[in-house]
Amino acid sequence: MRPLARRLAAGAALSLALAGTAHAEPAPTSVFFPANIAAGLVRGAISYARMVADIRYDGLEIDAQRGGLVLRDLHVAGLGRHKNCRVALGRLQVSGLSLWNQAESRLRLDAADLSIANNCFGPNAAMIGVVTGGASIPLAALSVDLRQASGSGALSADIQAISPGIARIEASADFDYVSLFSPDFFEKITAASQPDETGAVTEETPQIGLRGTLRAAHLSAENLGVWERLKPLLPPEASSPEALQALLTAEPGSALHQSQQGLVRALRAFMAEPGLVTAEVRPAEPVAFDTTLWAGPEDAAALFRPQFSNGLPTPPVALIADPATHQDNRALGLALAEGRGVPQNSRRAVELLTPMREDAEVALALARLTAGTDPALAYGHALRAAAQGVTGGAAMLERIEAGVATADLLAAQEAAETAPPEGSFASTLALRDTALAHERGEGVMRSYVLAWRLAALAAAAGDGPAQALMARLEARFGADPIWLRARDRAEELALEDWTRRKLAQRLAEGRP
Repeated sequence: MRPLARRLAAGAALSLALAGTAHAEPAPTSVFFPANIAAGLVRGAISYARMVADIRYDGLEIDAQRGGLVLRDLHVAGLGRHKNCRVALGRLQVSGLSLWNQAESRLRLDAADLSIANNCFGPNAAMIGVVTGGASIPLAALSVDLRQASGSGALSADIQAISPGIARIEASADFDYVSLFSPDFFEKITAASQPDETGAVTEETPQIGLRGTLRAAHLSAENLGVWERLKPLLPPEASSPEALQALLTAEPGSALHQSQQGLVRALRAFMAEPGLVTAEVRPAEPVAFDTTLWAGPEDAAALFRPQFSNGLPTPPVALIADPATHQDNRALGLALAEGRGVPQNSRRAVELLTPMREDAEVALALARLTAGTDPALAYGHALRAAAQGVTGGAAMLERIEAGVATADLLAAQEAAETAPPEGSFASTLALRDTALAHERGEGVMRSYVLAWRLAALAAAAGDGPAQALMARLEARFGADPIWLRARDRAEELALEDWTRRKLAQRLAEGRP
């Protein structure tokens, strides 16, 4: 890439620090909405980039409530010796912008009518012109869809690029976990600050790559005219069987050799009838990887074992042909709830799963399905899911509880009269631990009144954590009359426990 492009990229990065100096237009919504922040950063980046290029755009529209941003008719022209580098963008739409309060986020970028002049790439312009068949690289559409779970590190990505008369490229990746990774970051930074025997300081760049677990991926490239322009430029032997056979460099019988064989077959079929080439990674179990350990693409191929074909990628999930004939109501209900393998249908999913609501995974799915329409009902499902320790259950419980009225919240939880688990009265420690478990909903159903009843007994014996638990509940509910009535009932029951079970003597003597 030429210096102009590098300067623009550096300017965009530096503008993150300078964005505070940009003058944003007054907005009817808070400046802290992610879309407003993004718009400010865009304006700041453009203001800074105008130091090295002529940049104009027609409009920047913001939908702060929905996290949306649209940039229209952007034109970038180089200055001086870079005057032949020009970029035009008809529309850039960004949706799903979110910076906080999102355990799971979805960001989508859609660019339309993008054109980048070949001259922006310096000495490579002539070769690029052969590929594009014109003076610029045209992209009718470019879309990127990212779905990320901040807690687990899971990430799914779908990318599509359509260049008329050149090619259509589609790709997807589904990571169970993925992150930037540098195994020697701190060592290199430390070494750079310590001079050697001669007093010289050695600067070494830390190694940076990706580390994670891949569930599935694919890459498809469809010829829309680029092959017809490239083929006459290739020597005749380049498409011969011997040349393709030379791609088989790995040891016969190895995983890499099998992938190479698949690639050769797909290329041979493509040359006979130029159309589509697809590479897929569909492992039976997720594959752990660390790109910093790879010496080249052969290492990646040997690890992921891609399968090559000349057709469209196979779906990454098992498809259900006819839901009416499916025998497993649980599996079908979960599939309908997620829209995985069958079109999503929330109503039918609830119908199928409700009879199995005691199942932890089913309870979690029901909580998600009903959270928007019936928070009180969803809260009951989330209570069961969290109590059984299913992954995501506790987080779902907290999210739903924030929007549930006190009356509905306490009605869904176990009442103060509910018999505590066996052994709860064995000691001050047992009383405290059981109270904490009921407060958190860990291993037992969450019940604030039961937590208060048991914590009051432990606090009476001078237990500090139990006293802190009671203080948390008081701070949360304050003088809410519904809570006060429930709390008073729990206190009456605690006093009965204290006298009937002779807890003063038992706790003083430290015996069960």
